[in-house]
Amino acid sequence: MFLGVDWGAFVVVFLVALAATAVIVTSFALGIRAFAAGAEEPAGVGAGASDGAAAVVAAGPVSRPAGATAAGLACFAVGVAAVLYGLWMIVPQFH
Repeated sequence: MFLGVDWGAFVVVFLVALAATAVIVTSFALGIRAFAAGAEEPAGVGAGASDGAAAVVAAGPVSRPAGATAAGLACFAVGVAAVLYGLWMIVPQFH
């Protein structure tokens, strides 16, 4: 215990926080990727079109596979669960 700090416990807390951060950020990124599945790039976007926004509006809605939607929602649910668990840990009235 150097300087009154339990460094072993500090390292454990640091590693758990680092792992939780990696899982939550990865889950959020995969959720965004799953929601983007099936979305085709509208004609003219990326091909040197001068007005990409007009091409996006002109393309209309694009359907997404049901599995990708479910996977995206599951990935976002991981983030929501982490936030709710954190609030439960912080607020003593919830215990």
